[in-house]
Amino acid sequence: MSAPRVLLGNLEPMVRLGMTTVLGESRIDIVGSEERPAALAQMAGRLRPDAVVLNLGDAESRDLGERLRVASPFTTVVLWARDEEVMEIVAPGTARPRRVPSPAPGDLCGELARSQVNRVR
Repeated sequence: MSAPRVLLGNLEPMVRLGMTTVLGESRIDIVGSEERPAALAQMAGRLRPDAVVLNLGDAESRDLGERLRVASPFTTVVLWARDEEVMEIVAPGTARPRRVPSPAPGDLCGELARSQVNRVR
């Protein structure tokens, strides 16, 4: 099985840097990174990643997550908090996010690996 394909969204620069390191060490393929919502939705539609990671602390992330789900319906949306107190996962075909309290980087990597089962081949 190939590595999960992940697109990084509106994350703070230090979070993006740390996440790039952690995901790279876990052999997760970061296929792109984009902060601008319209460009991110276009990338998601074109690249069809297994998951997109967004900033849970950004007030617009939930709306952006819905836009991404329209652009790429089989993509899992992960909302990650900078302080790592909670993570929310919106799997394809679900309406409500699943909350994961006090996630560790390994929890994020596990969720991203599970997102791969939704990939359309």
